[in-house]
Amino acid sequence: MRLILLITATFLLPSLIACESVDEYVGQTIDTFTSGPKSQLAAKPPAAATKPETRSTTQPAGSRPPSNLPSGQVVAIRTAQSRLLLSLQTLTGGTVIRRRFTSSDGRYIEEDALWTGPPDSQVAAGMLLSESRSGPPISDSTDPAGTVDHWAVFRGKRRTFGDLIGSKNVLGPVLWRRSRIGTTTCVAFLQRWMQNPPSGPASTLSGFYCAAPGDTLSPGEAETVVQSLGLAADAG
Repeated sequence: MRLILLITATFLLPSLIACESVDEYVGQTIDTFTSGPKSQLAAKPPAAATKPETRSTTQPAGSRPPSNLPSGQVVAIRTAQSRLLLSLQTLTGGTVIRRRFTSSDGRYIEEDALWTGPPDSQVAAGMLLSESRSGPPISDSTDPAGTVDHWAVFRGKRRTFGDLIGSKNVLGPVLWRRSRIGTTTCVAFLQRWMQNPPSGPASTLSGFYCAAPGDTLSPGEAETVVQSLGLAADAG
């Protein structure tokens, strides 16, 4: 899905290798789980980690394109104003860009964050929270593979996806797939709350984490990523 919105080009930092242009705010060989989470990724030990379930899905579902994209405004926000949390040591010392979209009628809110690692690292991560007060949110996929075109690191590039895995984190059930883009291994994730969501009647939380090109992101590390997701209760 795309919200065709303009923000000044200086809003994006040139060093963010995975970041899309602002007027593209919303876009469009992997084995089974065998290894445990790696300590280098875990900022804090995951509580009561559960063994993922492997589900057989041969064709990942895509996003549901909205028939009418709402008008609204995108603004840069500070970390203190953001609700998106991703606690990974590999991102410590890096940079983050955070934005929020609010539709003109106030029915839809989207917030995203794009992280890159410290200067000597090429890791990258992103999260998108899409909320609606009435009906489905703007970004409303049913499969993690259908969410990745929001991010420039995936957009327009050939990629493959592994099995659909179900795990749990502090927010509830989460679906994820490992993905391959050239020599880069990533994990794409998705959580949906269509009833009794964290806020609003319908919400989705999606995103990705990519290891540095040439590095391996094991299934255990991928699960550590999805168990590190969080939402701040109150952000001003």
